[in-house]
Amino acid sequence: MYHPNTPIIVWCVKCYISDTWDARDYAQEYNFSKTFFKQYKELKQSIPHRALDQNEKNGTGCEYSNLCYTSKNIYLSFDVGGSEDIKYSSYVFKNNKNCIDSLFIKENDRCYELVQAILNYNSSFLIESDQCIDSHFLYDCSNCVNCCLSSNIRNKSYIFKNKQLTKKEYKNAVATLQLETYSGQQKTGKEFIEMAQKAIHKYAHIKNSVKTVGDFIENSKNIYHSYGLVDAENAKYIFIGANTIRDSRDLVSVGRLEECYEAILAGRGGSRVIFSFSCGGGSKNIFYCDSCRGCSDCFGCVGLSKKQYYIFNKQYSKEEYFKLIEKIKKHMDDIPYIDKIGRKYPFGECFPTELSPFAYNETIAFEEHPLLKNEIIASGYRWKDMETKSYIPTIKINALPDSIDDVADTIIDEIIECPNQGKVETQCTSAYRILPDELSFYRQMNLPIPRFCPNCRYHARLVWKNPFNFYERECMCELNNHNHQTKCLNTFETMYAPDRPELIFCKECYQAEIS
Repeated sequence: MYHPNTPIIVWCVKCYISDTWDARDYAQEYNFSKTFFKQYKELKQSIPHRALDQNEKNGTGCEYSNLCYTSKNIYLSFDVGGSEDIKYSSYVFKNNKNCIDSLFIKENDRCYELVQAILNYNSSFLIESDQCIDSHFLYDCSNCVNCCLSSNIRNKSYIFKNKQLTKKEYKNAVATLQLETYSGQQKTGKEFIEMAQKAIHKYAHIKNSVKTVGDFIENSKNIYHSYGLVDAENAKYIFIGANTIRDSRDLVSVGRLEECYEAILAGRGGSRVIFSFSCGGGSKNIFYCDSCRGCSDCFGCVGLSKKQYYIFNKQYSKEEYFKLIEKIKKHMDDIPYIDKIGRKYPFGECFPTELSPFAYNETIAFEEHPLLKNEIIASGYRWKDMETKSYIPTIKINALPDSIDDVADTIIDEIIECPNQGKVETQCTSAYRILPDELSFYRQMNLPIPRFCPNCRYHARLVWKNPFNFYERECMCELNNHNHQTKCLNTFETMYAPDRPELIFCKECYQAEIS
């Protein structure tokens, strides 16, 4: 994940997790003549980092996947756990198999182009839908079998364009779409977008939860401005929490922890993980740490495993540790780090953005809050220009067969030109290939091969997910059979921006209309 120009020492995952090296060998004495963060930067850049954030429980075929854990055959995918045979997908949680081009999914099998979907089988283009089988182009549908181009339906079979058909009528109707062709898929996709925009949208997906403001939250209590939580309590400002989060705030991609603050990639039984990155294995009482596992009472450490009372990777006695920590905190307040645009970082502030090995447009910040290059630089972040690709395409998309039935085996030898031609907004790679098992998947699913590179397809998929912002809005329901006269007066906070075209209902009106 680190660009060659980044001053980070990079090791392969196998070497990194071996016992052939010891992060304590890079220990530093604390120097009160320098700012804390300047010394921390020197320590971080002297210690090896794993090339990709993966654990030792992965099977084969995960060499091109980041944040990948206990999985097998994962290709060009991000944040994957407990899944197999996944390609070009992100936020793949628990027991997914044979899925391609999907976003925020859990327990799906043989599926294509899913977004925020759970427990689906042999289906494609499902948005915010669950427990559907042999279905295609559905928005907000549940427990449906053989349904197509429909929205807001529950427990149905053979529904086409929200109309009930017989089995024979349904098969004939779906056949007219010619979904095995790219032209048919595109035409249906445009109709699907228009249909989804006219559907009723629930202001938020909150299940079995109380006192909760957020989206896609289950079995939780006292949650505020968070997204993607399961079994959480007393939490604020969290983006993706796998399970069991207590009394924490300002976290990204975490699970099983309590009393944590300003942490990324933390969990597995951790507590009081503060201002830290990629620290798991039940770490406790750690501050300003990076890539530490199972540590406790550590401050400003990098790469340690199962250690206690360490500062800058050097061990101290318990008494020495706490005495020195108080001196360091005071030093951080008295001589704070000041970045190039004048922002101060005393104790209590997270890492300065200048210490990040990644540019703004290399992170999910660019997806959730896209900014122009000049805006990013003016805000004190780094911008990384796209690399010039030297691929020489052997085929253009207009030369690709329209139907999957006409695609020859030799397609796997071609370099296909992406029509976006290196577009910055989508981080286009300018060309792409079709892998042998990927071709088999398209044939099994009767799907045409894609016409854009994986990065462009990913950014096209993001339109189905709201950016991480919250807005106060009023229910848009004007139906007179929902226990209100004229317009509903309920208000709520939602991730749907006020200028969005969708019809947004409160919980009561949504449940009254969709059952």
